[in-house]
Amino acid sequence: MLTIQNEPKREAYNALIDFAFDICEEFQLVVRTDILQYKDSFLDLNDWFGDAFVEVHEQHEWPSTNLFDDTAKVYYFKTTDEAKRVLKENAESMFEWIHPELPEDLCFFKDGEAWLSSSSELKELYVYPTSVNEIHALKNIDGLKVLDIQF
Repeated sequence: MLTIQNEPKREAYNALIDFAFDICEEFQLVVRTDILQYKDSFLDLNDWFGDAFVEVHEQHEWPSTNLFDDTAKVYYFKTTDEAKRVLKENAESMFEWIHPELPEDLCFFKDGEAWLSSSSELKELYVYPTSVNEIHALKNIDGLKVLDIQF
């Protein structure tokens, strides 16, 4: 597992999004139903992302969070060019994906498993690379401070 020790912004954010879209099939965004101050403009994320929309579930847990007694709407999307454009046009950094302005906790999935998980509220970002090449590619993104965590 890798931890990203700084918030990917601007070019680093765009490069990380590009890389995630190259190797992952799906991503998710979360709308917390226990928080009422959200902007109305993104409450229908299936419309926002068009054909990339896959499904939405009421969940109490996702890769970066466990709400225990509460639930949230977790939206799943395919990694399409249109979806990538939406992610890049609506945020310039990873932790901008947070309420009330935007949905939160952008996460990517490769082969059905979490590949990148983020908690915007906690300002935490983890990557679960599946190859040495992925590790090298991540470490070569300018502006990204990557730390290996061994268990």
